[in-house]
Amino acid sequence: MNSKSLTQFRTWIAEQGLDAFLVTQLQNRTYLSGWFNEDDEGSGLLLVSQQQQIVLTHKFYKEPAEKEAAGWQIIVPETREYAETIVSLAQEHGWKKIGFEAKAITYWEYDQICRGGSGVEGGGDPRGRPGENAFTLHPFEYNIIDTLREVKQPRELELLRRAIAITDETFAHICDWIQPGMTEKEVEQEIARSMVSLGADEPAFDSIVASGPNGSMPHAIPGERRIQTGELVTIDMGARYKGYCADMTRTVCLGEPAEPRMREIYDALLKAMKTCEAGLHAGISSRDADALARNVLETAGLAEYYIHGTGHGVGLQIHEGPTLSQRAPEDKVLPAGAVITIEPGVYIPGWSGARIEDCGLITENGIEVLTQSPAQLVIQR
Repeated sequence: MNSKSLTQFRTWIAEQGLDAFLVTQLQNRTYLSGWFNEDDEGSGLLLVSQQQQIVLTHKFYKEPAEKEAAGWQIIVPETREYAETIVSLAQEHGWKKIGFEAKAITYWEYDQICRGGSGVEGGGDPRGRPGENAFTLHPFEYNIIDTLREVKQPRELELLRRAIAITDETFAHICDWIQPGMTEKEVEQEIARSMVSLGADEPAFDSIVASGPNGSMPHAIPGERRIQTGELVTIDMGARYKGYCADMTRTVCLGEPAEPRMREIYDALLKAMKTCEAGLHAGISSRDADALARNVLETAGLAEYYIHGTGHGVGLQIHEGPTLSQRAPEDKVLPAGAVITIEPGVYIPGWSGARIEDCGLITENGIEVLTQSPAQLVIQR
């Protein structure tokens, strides 16, 4: 259990004027309680008040929850429909105002809790028909857990370093193994096999292997296209290790590039990534961090083909805060302890594309680049 973060969360709950908070988002649940379960649907949720910290789960998950959620009260309702138990706990503890994660609950679940609240003696519907024992539900699009998760704790950094190391080892294997004539799908499958053999839970996401003209699509889906010599091949991959996600992209060419333009674009991307890494530090704004890479590509005449932000946080999710983006809030800064990606890319429809991506740890004075795979375009064949 992350006791420091739980204390900060309770302080935030009080500042919002709430009696309790319902945590339904899977990674937030894991972060606070220490209980990791990939089965999101119906597996459980948290209720946190100033005195109580409760896990509601199904009997299938009772034993792992008891082992991993140290210090939490484990309650197993008769069914996976937790509304009745939530209402009962609110009545038992006198909770009148309960917050919830608006993006991580279905309308059906919300409605069930509301209906349950109207069914207790002296109760009312939390949507606005109060009774003496009623509680009200308050939606929050974001809460402090999102911010707390941006700064990694020592144990989290340990797990992230291992996930990144597995990713590096897998890429080294792929560079030795890949041959012209293999399909994108075959490469994707070998990435997954290698990661698991090295100790990963699984790939953190579906790997991208985009060869030739498919490289113009940032999130291309690997297919039956056969990789050819002399063309750009973008490989975006990352291992998940004990719940924590790595993310890395390399663009390679089997043999010498068929066109000088390929090398020119690759060199511009590499310069953009290295320039950005050299300028990052705690306290830099998300917009300024993005501009470090974007300005290099603009100078190279490639800005129109750079169609996404420069980076994002990684952790329990493959995409989490903070972001390196020109669309970030003006006052958003990168905190020390955040693990982020730096991933400039160029995508030219009808031709091809390329992306290079590292993971790095933001420090007070700079960045520690965690990804160790060489950024080298040509693989001799």
